[in-house]
Amino acid sequence: MTAPHSLPAERRRIIWHRVYKELLKHAKPDSRFHYDFLSFTPDFHGSSAAVDRLVQLPCYQAATTILATSDGSLEELRYRALKDGKKVLVGTYRLRRGFVLLSPQRIPEAELRVASWLDGMERPGIGRHLSLAQLQEEGIKVDLCVFGGLAFNTQGVVVWEGQGLFEVQWALLHDTKVMREQVPVVAVAHACQVVDEAELGLERIKPEKAVEVQCDYVVTPEKTFEVQDAVKPSSGVDFDAVDAAALENIPPLQELKGIRMMESIMKEGGFKEDKKEEQGPTAEELTGIDMMEKIMKGFKDKTSPS
Repeated sequence: MTAPHSLPAERRRIIWHRVYKELLKHAKPDSRFHYDFLSFTPDFHGSSAAVDRLVQLPCYQAATTILATSDGSLEELRYRALKDGKKVLVGTYRLRRGFVLLSPQRIPEAELRVASWLDGMERPGIGRHLSLAQLQEEGIKVDLCVFGGLAFNTQGVVVWEGQGLFEVQWALLHDTKVMREQVPVVAVAHACQVVDEAELGLERIKPEKAVEVQCDYVVTPEKTFEVQDAVKPSSGVDFDAVDAAALENIPPLQELKGIRMMESIMKEGGFKEDKKEEQGPTAEELTGIDMMEKIMKGFKDKTSPS
C-alpha cells in the first residue's frame, strides 16, 4: 500500500538508504573516497555495457558536443565520444577548476584514452580549461548532456544527486547559451540505482524545485528507461538562491555573476562619463570589474597553449 502522506524529502531518504546498501555490492571504490558516495559518484561494474546502450540512442549519434560530468561511470563514454569525433565538455570535480573542453581534433589518437581519465584530461596538450566567456567566443553548443548520479526513479527524476553538480552546470550553460534549447539529458546508472517507488509502497517523486532537471533517458547495463515530456528548467542561475559558500568555491558561478553585473552596468549606459573624476566607479562596478579580471586571469593561467 502506498504511503499517502510521506513527505518528498523523507521518500528520497528512504530510497537512497535502500540504494546505498545495494550499491555497495556493485560500485568500484574511489582511491581517495573509498565508498563514501556522498563525496563522489562511483563507477560500477558493468558501466561499459550501459555506455554500449547509450551510444545507440539517436540523440547520441546526432550530437556534436556532449556535456559529461566528472563521474567515474562516464569514463568509457568520454572515450567513445572522442573516438566518434565528438567534443566533450567536462565539469571538473565540484567545478573547482571550471570546465575542460576535450576536442578530438586537437588530441593525438593515441592519447584519447588518457583524455577520458579524470587525472588525464587536464594534462598539458590534452584538454583546455575554458571560461564561460571563452566557451561563448568559440561558439560551443552543447547538444547532449550525460551524467551519473546516486539514485533515480524510473521516470528520470534525480532522487539523490551526488557531487557532480549537474544542475549547476545545466544552469550555467543554459544561462550563457552555451547549451542548445531542449537538450536531451541521459543518466547512466546501475540497475540498483533506478527505483520504482510503487514497489516500496511510496508515492512517486516528481521534480519539486525550479532547478531540477528530469532525464529523458536513464540507461543501465540491462535496460533503457525513456521518459516522455521530461521537465527541465527554463531559466538560468538565480543568484538570490545561491549560498555564499557555493559562490566562493565555484569559479564559473563567480564569473557568471561578474558577467551579469557588467551587463547590468552597460545596459544602464555604461560607466557614466559625467561622474566627477575623483568619484570613480561605484562599489558594484568595482566588484564586477574585479571579479571578471580575477576569473579571466585564472583561466588564462590554466589554459594550455594547444
